[in-house]
Amino acid sequence: MRFEDLQGKKVVVWGAGREGLSALEELRGHGVSATVAVTGSGSLPDELRCLGAEGEAGMAALLAADVVVKSPGIPKTSAEFAALIDKGVPLTSLTDLWLGDNARRSIGITGSKGKSTTSAVATHVLAALGRDSRLVGNVGIAVSGVLTEDQVAVVEVSSYQAASLTVSPRIVALTSLFPEHLPWHGGFEAYRSDKLNLLAHGPEAVVISDSQAELRALAAAAAPEADIRSPADLGIRVTTDAIFWEGIGELGASELLLRGAHNLGNAALGLASAGAYCGADFDRAAALAALRDFHPLEHRLEVVPSNDGRTWVDDSLATNPPAVQAALETYQDRPVVLILGGSERDLDFATLIDYLAARQAPTRVLAIGPTGHRVADTADGRITGLVKADGFSDAMARVHATAAELPNAVVLLSPGAPSFDEFADYRARSAAFRRAALG
Repeated sequence: MRFEDLQGKKVVVWGAGREGLSALEELRGHGVSATVAVTGSGSLPDELRCLGAEGEAGMAALLAADVVVKSPGIPKTSAEFAALIDKGVPLTSLTDLWLGDNARRSIGITGSKGKSTTSAVATHVLAALGRDSRLVGNVGIAVSGVLTEDQVAVVEVSSYQAASLTVSPRIVALTSLFPEHLPWHGGFEAYRSDKLNLLAHGPEAVVISDSQAELRALAAAAAPEADIRSPADLGIRVTTDAIFWEGIGELGASELLLRGAHNLGNAALGLASAGAYCGADFDRAAALAALRDFHPLEHRLEVVPSNDGRTWVDDSLATNPPAVQAALETYQDRPVVLILGGSERDLDFATLIDYLAARQAPTRVLAIGPTGHRVADTADGRITGLVKADGFSDAMARVHATAAELPNAVVLLSPGAPSFDEFADYRARSAAFRRAALG
C-alpha cells in the first residue's frame, strides 16, 4: 500500500506512541487526513483528543475505518487485531507506506540480534564512500519523506515492523533468527514468519549472516528470485580477532572500536550489505578501511565511566540468551559479574545455563526479575556464584560488595530480558546501571 492509495479514504492511526505520532505527521505531509485511536486502557495525549478516540470509542473508530495504520507495538495476538481482521478492515503501517515510495533506495536489516550494529555499520560505510546515507527505523528514528536518487536509507526493521509489510527494500540483510517476542507473535514459527516477511516481496538481493547455516535455506524459500549471498561468498572471513577480505586486506580486532567476535561478524554483514547496494561502484578497500573509525552504538557492549577501577559494560540491549552468551565470550578470560534477568518472555535459557556452568573464568551472576529468578531455579545450583537479587538496586549493592573479591572484574549488564519489570525501557535500566558505576 502507498500513501497515494489513502487519498479520500477514512484513515485511522492505531496507537498514539512515538511511531503513531510519526505516522500521523507523515500522513499529513502527503495530504492524507487521519484520526487517531487508542484501545484498551491506553489514553490519548491531550493535544490529540480533538483528533481521536480511546477505549470503546477508539475500537469503534477502527472498525469503521477504510484503512488502519497500525503502530508496531500492538500485538497481532490481541482481540482487537483479530476483530479488525474478521471484519476485513485493511491494515498497513508507517514502514510499509514509506517503503511503497522508497524501497528502491533502501536497505532493510532485520534479525534477532545484531541488526542495530549491522545497520549502523552499513550506514557508516556508505557515508565513508560518499553516499548520502541515513539510519532510520527501529533505532528510534521514524522513516519519513521521499528519498532522492542520491540518498539511501538503511532501515533497521523489528519483527513487529516486518510483520505488516507488503513491499521489500531493494536490499535486505538477515543477521540471525532466535526465539524473541514470542507472546506478541504467538510462538516461534509465527515470529520467524513475520521476520522473513521482510524478504517476501521481491528484494533484488538478500545478504545473510554466516553465523547460522539455516539462514540460506530460509532466505531462498522466502525470496526465491533474489540473489542470496553472505560475507563468506564475497571472500570476507571473520575470526575471533580479525576480519580478512580476500584480495583486499585485513583488520585486527585491536584496530577497531567494536568489541566482541560477534560484532566482527556484524561488521562483515554490514560491509556486504553496503556492497550489495553499491554493486560495481563499491570500493572494497575504502569500505574495509572505514571500519577503523566506526563508533559502536550505545547500550551494546559499551564501556561506561566507573569509580571502582573495574570495567563496567552496558549491554542493556542484550534481551535474549544468545546475546548474553556473545557478550560473555567477549570477556571469556576475564572475571565477570553478570546482571541477568528482567521481565518474563518464557525464552529458553538452557544453552546459556550450560555455558555459565562450564565457564572457567571466575563468574558471579546476580539474577533479577522474573526471568532471572526462573533461570536461577532452572540452573538448580549448577552455576557457581549465582544468587537471586531482590531487584535491580539490590543487585547493584551486591555488585559493589564484590569489588574486593574481584577487583579486576568486568561488571556486565547483559540481562537477556526486557526491562519492564522495574523500568520504563532499556534506557532507564541503563541509566540506573551507569549511576551505580559512579556510586
